[in-house]
Amino acid sequence: MSVRPTELAPGYSDAHEHLDDLASVVAMAVDRLQQLRKHGANRAVITAAERAKAVRELPGLAALDARITERTKEIAARALYARKLGVPLPLELLRERFELTAIDVAIVGMLAVIERGAAFNPYASKTDRDEPLQADVAFLIALISDDVAIHAEDVRLRLIPDAPLVAGGLVDLATGPGWAPEAPLVYKRARLTPRVLDYIEGLIAPPRSVLGAAGRYVAMPMAGVELLLPDRSIVDRAARALARRDQVVELIGPPGVGRKSVAGAAARALDRPLVIADLAEVPTEPRGLLAELEPLLREARLQNAVLVIDHVHAWADGEGQAWLWKHLTDLLRSFPGPLALVGEKSAPWSSRVGRIPIELHLPFPDTETQRKLWIRHLPPSLHLAPGLSLASIVKRYSIACASIKETADELGRLDTIHQRGGEVTEANIVEVIRGRLAHRLGGLATVVRTTLEWNDVILPDDVMNPVFEFLNYAAHSGQVFSKWGFDRKLPYGRGLSALFSGPPGTGKTMICSLLSKELGLELYRIDLSQVVNKYIGETEKNLGRVFDEASRGQVMLLFDEADSLFAKRTEVKSSHDRFANLEVNYLLQRMESHEGVVVMTTNSETAIDPAFRRRIRFRIRFPAPDEGQRAQLWAGMVPKEAQLSHDIDWKVLAQRFPLAGGNIMNALVRAATAAAAEGTPIKQEHLLKAAQLEYAEMGFLA
Repeated sequence: MSVRPTELAPGYSDAHEHLDDLASVVAMAVDRLQQLRKHGANRAVITAAERAKAVRELPGLAALDARITERTKEIAARALYARKLGVPLPLELLRERFELTAIDVAIVGMLAVIERGAAFNPYASKTDRDEPLQADVAFLIALISDDVAIHAEDVRLRLIPDAPLVAGGLVDLATGPGWAPEAPLVYKRARLTPRVLDYIEGLIAPPRSVLGAAGRYVAMPMAGVELLLPDRSIVDRAARALARRDQVVELIGPPGVGRKSVAGAAARALDRPLVIADLAEVPTEPRGLLAELEPLLREARLQNAVLVIDHVHAWADGEGQAWLWKHLTDLLRSFPGPLALVGEKSAPWSSRVGRIPIELHLPFPDTETQRKLWIRHLPPSLHLAPGLSLASIVKRYSIACASIKETADELGRLDTIHQRGGEVTEANIVEVIRGRLAHRLGGLATVVRTTLEWNDVILPDDVMNPVFEFLNYAAHSGQVFSKWGFDRKLPYGRGLSALFSGPPGTGKTMICSLLSKELGLELYRIDLSQVVNKYIGETEKNLGRVFDEASRGQVMLLFDEADSLFAKRTEVKSSHDRFANLEVNYLLQRMESHEGVVVMTTNSETAIDPAFRRRIRFRIRFPAPDEGQRAQLWAGMVPKEAQLSHDIDWKVLAQRFPLAGGNIMNALVRAATAAAAEGTPIKQEHLLKAAQLEYAEMGFLA
């Protein structure tokens, strides 16, 4: 007996009530199939002729068909009413978000009922009648089709690889036992993917197992009015582009400037959540790519979310990896929802995703924005030490939005600060910022610090005068360029660069460390063995990372033995020459655009490319010390704690051994070690022997 619409509640209160009604339809469909089988239609797929004959000969079969049709319509009407009342029915959400047909919904609904254990196999033996149904495509065709409104071929075509159920990752098809290597479609096992079944049963938010290492879900992104941006209109522009299916938004800028926050704010404006896929966590091979991204693309559709692909500029950008781009772009072309790409630069494959790229560039936050970010993110339990202002911090250290938040969080966890009642000193902030910078630079550079002072320096005036001019430039460049208008006359190349040339040991690195100390900057010596890479493009990538971090962290860069990297460009006779010249060209561009402090040291100035020498603001030559300076160096390098004999004559040492400052320091340590081993003060004989050995190691005879 059919249930009249007037006897039904007007809608559904939850998803389980909806599924229970679907179970009643499945039960009637199984009853119909059982009658057909008993009548003799016992093949995998029942033909239209067999069904027509059965309807003629079984009076109750036509009535059962009518009850199934009527009940299906009643369920659809109740579901529609429930959706109008705002009741989230997962099956109806699937219909809308995956653009499913009525047959698709019937397949999903029946698979859900079967896999929930709400339907049992009426054809099993008496000993195992309670075994759950094992659905294959043929079974679904026989269960759903009636050869009146729904034909067998209609059902089969909804399960081919390109159909929404399979292509969208809702239904998995697998070859059952007895078929090798692959069964025909009608004999394949069909089941809902576990995530879809969980979703239908009410697990709406994605679990960690679905998101994996590369995925992140943001149910309620931050609104645009809450973001601290120099130009908030970028959120509106992103939202307008995301609302169109023929456009893809590219959010480009340095790390930490709020690119994903802008995507989130645009998603919030569209009343959508955010699903983020981080390509930095995705393997650069096709199977790994599919395994990581397919679940995330399906999840973005399940959640009706904006899909954000992060780190697009760096994925598969190595030599010989461009063939992988097609696998990624094919995946993204299959995604119909709003799509945003996030990277430091535009992805080389962005034009291949089948949409119009809309590039939106996010600048590095200005000092006022950074100050507001510090105010927002510093924990309430902390306060700045007297005399310390956020304005001075942001002037000295220009860091991105994300870095400010992470730095503030780390300050809030420091025990030393809480022991002082939450007082934050400049030293605390500097230590955390520099520690984070060192971590980001990784193995590309090492910190150089010194305990020396300016009164330890023994150099002629023609060296020290340009050194002090260097300091004056650093101290007053802001006034010269910003207030006096020289920035309009010199649009690029305003950074502070210097080339220190001269023999080894003449004080080049020492002066660099003293300059950084005077300027309050951390000195990072670039490790050329880690920067230079044999693979094409990798050296430029490493150099770009070094310059980017230096500009954000307010540090001074030291390229020691710079002639190995800044060497003259050569005539192109091979591909190696061409790519080596490209590295030099890239360095020229970065040097001109970098507004920080860069110092290069070399023993051979003539080996440096002339274009570099022309662009270097200060070129200072460090000569070998003369006899008088050597005597001062011998005497000045001895620590006051060292025990000296009364027979020492520094002038004799300076006269006999023309050593540079670095070699003199080595000789002093050598002599002190020998004296300590003998248990005596440092004597003239120790110094003479040490100096002679040091001089011999330089390749000379005393």
